[in-house]
Amino acid sequence: MATYPELKNRVVLITGGAQGIGLSTAEEFAKQGALVAVLDIDLVGAQKVADSINQTGQRAIAIKTDVTSEASVISSLKSVNDIFNGIDIIINSAGGYGKLTSVEEMPVDEWDRTVALNMRGTFLVCKHAIGYLKKSKAGRIINVSSISGRTLFGSTSPAYASSKAATIQLTRFLAVELGPFGITANSIAPITTLTPRVKALRTAANIEQIASQIPLRRLPEPIEHSNAMLFLASDNASYLNGIAMDINGGRVLM
Repeated sequence: MATYPELKNRVVLITGGAQGIGLSTAEEFAKQGALVAVLDIDLVGAQKVADSINQTGQRAIAIKTDVTSEASVISSLKSVNDIFNGIDIIINSAGGYGKLTSVEEMPVDEWDRTVALNMRGTFLVCKHAIGYLKKSKAGRIINVSSISGRTLFGSTSPAYASSKAATIQLTRFLAVELGPFGITANSIAPITTLTPRVKALRTAANIEQIASQIPLRRLPEPIEHSNAMLFLASDNASYLNGIAMDINGGRVLM
């Protein structure tokens, strides 16, 4: 495991931190000695993650946050700042979609919910984090997009794919606007990942079929995305700004 001593005591805020990639990322930043804020609408799940980290001797807090609510986001960021006396790194991992459907068949309310979760949520967290990040000596924004935001890959939600593509463009805006303040903004674009949710929803045959389309012939584990985000948050990535890092085993080459 790579080590980044500079991450010790830096404050990292992770949305969607109660499960999947967000959970793994919270654990990996804690191992580097970062102060971790786990934000999720599932407070019970977020608290379990924070408790597990605290039991290792590192520091973490859990805050119930609805990223689609501006009031909730503002309150949560203030709480993190009040407790840890600053915010250095923002990781927007909250996201998802409700159902697979075509554009023609997609209910408007499903479109609105999905775009709100993936796009509005990321926008709100970034918008209200900027003031805190400007006070940091190493401000970082890392947004979790998707291979679906880079190209059409398999079956997915058009609302999800569209909002994940928009996440990459928002990241570019942030990179240009915040670069003069020494704040970098980058995104990662994961392929279908072996999270507990994916393992529960997909059959072994389905997972094997997806893996067969990938040059590495396997799906990634969450930690492989977490490792990429550790690097993007580190001083080694200080001149990377506005990129979309494709983490898909070579399935899509752009």
